[in-house]
Amino acid sequence: MLLDVPEQAVLRLASTLRLHKPDRRLQVCRDPSVVKRLVIALKRPAPWEGILDAYVLKDSLVVVLGDMSVWKFPVGRLPKVRRFEPAVVSRFVIDSSGSYLHWPDRDVHMGPSQMLQAVDPVHLADVEIRRYEMENVSQALRDMRHDRQLKQTEIPGLSERHVRRLEREEVRLTVEAAHKFARALELTLSEFMDELSERVTGLRETVGSNRSRGHMDEWKNAVL
Repeated sequence: MLLDVPEQAVLRLASTLRLHKPDRRLQVCRDPSVVKRLVIALKRPAPWEGILDAYVLKDSLVVVLGDMSVWKFPVGRLPKVRRFEPAVVSRFVIDSSGSYLHWPDRDVHMGPSQMLQAVDPVHLADVEIRRYEMENVSQALRDMRHDRQLKQTEIPGLSERHVRRLEREEVRLTVEAAHKFARALELTLSEFMDELSERVTGLRETVGSNRSRGHMDEWKNAVL
C-alpha cells in the first residue's frame, strides 16, 4: 500500500519492490485511511468483508477488498446504483471501517456481500450456506431427500459417506455439495437454497416453540 509516490514511478514499483510472486499485491492509494481499513479487514473473520479502496472505471465500479482481491462490478448490475446518473455514481465515500460504500446524494449504502451477490449467484448461495453453518441444516437436508424418496447413494457426485456426514452435521455444506444436492432433487441452486431456507426456518421456529413451552412448564412447576 503506497500513499506518497510520484505517478511517474508507479509502473516501476513492482520491479523495484520485487513484487514478482502471485501472493503479493501492490495497491496504490492516496487515502491515508486505507491503512486503518486494512488493519480492520485483517481482524475480520473473513477479510473480504472489508473494503480497502474503490473507484469508477468506465461503466464499472472497481473495489479492492480486504483480502486484496480486486472486483469489477458493472454499474448496470448493482441494485439502486444502476439508476444513478453517471456523475453521481462516482460520488461515494468509503466507510471509515471499510464496511460499506455510501452515496450521500442518494443515501444508499452497499457492502461487499451485496455487491458480490448482485453479480455472482454462487456467492449468494455461499452466503446463505454460511448463515446456516451453526444451525440444524442436517435435518433439513435429510427431510428434503426423504420427501423425494431418494437414498443417500442417489446424490450423484457425492459419496454415501459424505451425504451421511452432511446429514449428521459432521461436515459443512458447501456450494459444490449444494449444487449436487440441487441436481439430484431436480431443483436449480436458487430453488434449493429457497427450500433449505424455509425448512431451516421452520425447524428453528419449532425448536423455539418447544423451548418456550419447556420454560413455561418449568415456571408452572416452580410456582406449584
